[in-house]
Amino acid sequence: FFESGNCEVNCPCVFGTPAHYDSCDVALAWHVASGRYGDTTLDGLNFVDVARTPKQMGDGNWAVGIYVDQRATRAQRQALERIASGDAGGGFARRKSLTGKILGVKYVPISYESVGRRRKVTIPNALTMEVEAVPGARPDEEVKLVNDARSGERGFTPRTVAKALVHRFSDYGLTWDNTGKNGYYAPVEMSGP
Repeated sequence: FFESGNCEVNCPCVFGTPAHYDSCDVALAWHVASGRYGDTTLDGLNFVDVARTPKQMGDGNWAVGIYVDQRATRAQRQALERIASGDAGGGFARRKSLTGKILGVKYVPISYESVGRRRKVTIPNALTMEVEAVPGARPDEEVKLVNDARSGERGFTPRTVAKALVHRFSDYGLTWDNTGKNGYYAPVEMSGP
């Protein structure tokens, strides 16, 4: 998993405080290294959520667009759509309660890369997002959030603090450029209810 939003590094939403700007424009990219939904294997598939939220994310009324890997079979698409929308429960259920409008679901090619301290996702004609871990005092260690208010949510291990090398999005009637802004990445382990 990795994300990037329009707040400066470090994003205040992880502490339950308002975003730096009037809204939060964020993209969240997910790669399933190994997993399943019921009997449906999801190994190697990707999905991406984009959202515009109010300044105080907890106020709800989020506008959310969903992208599902076009390589997925019909059963895999249904599973990933249920997970990403929050309909499957589990770690995404809270986000579902904050969503005011699903802008749509699109089945698209999604390129997802994870190399060293960089993460990159590309959706043709919609999203290019690449983040890199911010440097810390000890170059051999990543800067991590360990005990913030969202720790443990959705099975996150401590998140690495990152910065967007590039983050441009235009689709679903939304457009932004968050290059140079906040990012995070983390391995995630989750299961349904």
